[in-house]
Amino acid sequence: MTITPRLPSRATRILIILGIGLIAISTLPLAGSWLFYRYAPASMPAAGGPNAIWAGHKWVGESHSEEDYDRLAADYRRHRITDVYFHVGPLTGEGLIPQTKHPYAAALIAAMRQRAPEVRLHAWIGQVERRGGGPLDISDAATRANIVQTAAEIIDIGFDGIHYNIEPIHSGDADLLSLLDATAPVTRARGKLLSMATDELTPVPGAEYVARLLVRQAGLWRADYYREVAARTDQIAVMMYDTAMPFDWLYGTITAWETWRLMEIVGPETTLFMGVPTYEEEHFGFHPSAENMQSGLRGIGMGLGIGASGPNANVGAAIYAGWTTDADEWAIWRRDWLDGDEPG
Repeated sequence: MTITPRLPSRATRILIILGIGLIAISTLPLAGSWLFYRYAPASMPAAGGPNAIWAGHKWVGESHSEEDYDRLAADYRRHRITDVYFHVGPLTGEGLIPQTKHPYAAALIAAMRQRAPEVRLHAWIGQVERRGGGPLDISDAATRANIVQTAAEIIDIGFDGIHYNIEPIHSGDADLLSLLDATAPVTRARGKLLSMATDELTPVPGAEYVARLLVRQAGLWRADYYREVAARTDQIAVMMYDTAMPFDWLYGTITAWETWRLMEIVGPETTLFMGVPTYEEEHFGFHPSAENMQSGLRGIGMGLGIGASGPNANVGAAIYAGWTTDADEWAIWRRDWLDGDEPG
């Protein structure tokens, strides 16, 4: 007996066609991203432009020798680091930092002023916010007032600025804006800088809500909120890592897009640092083979070149972090970001 094969139903055929179509639609942008990352030209940063690095707590929490300070200053000068965010201690749930957390801050500042006076030294103040499972609640006015008072006390040690790193901050959060509004008079009255570690720009409207379902500390900010934060700060340092991208070309392409868009959104009055990671702890949201110094710098360079008439003197890279950057990564920095040129 001959068995006649049954044709798929009309509904099944429609689903098959739609599936093939979706694969084709998604494949084309991915192929374009791969080609863009591999072959698009990358611009170099402006000569003498800004670059930043996040530095560990040990520099204010532990005693160091003169030789330690010599090496630190020499590294920053060699690699043209203009701004350093020194971790001065996590905020308590009340918004305070005990002085015992940073007993050697004054010694650090004095040593760096002598060895590298051109490098700006910022006090990095941070904590996990309550919505991310941490102890800090910035919706409480008294807590915000304590944070501002803490910032004033720490900046008076001699730092050049205050750098906030509070996570997670959801796009549109008015409490952060209130904190920045209260801190800005404190820093400006002293002729100091106010900076903020920020989340990535949301790629499409609504993506931030989906991200929060998957990761409790996910941010993703809309363009309008970025403008609000930029208007209240002197510097923005984008935490352009932990993107969960599995390939360097995907991460680099997204970094290029973020750089290009944020240059327009933040504007020329606020310095924009794009973060690049050098740590190695792999987890579901971070793959060091994809997100690293080389792919990050290439992405920023490509972003600088999109529609730009020339290097932007107010855009640079920020390395996360000083304590995870090894000699090989510094060599990539010099080759890909400093164009292989050693400072004189």
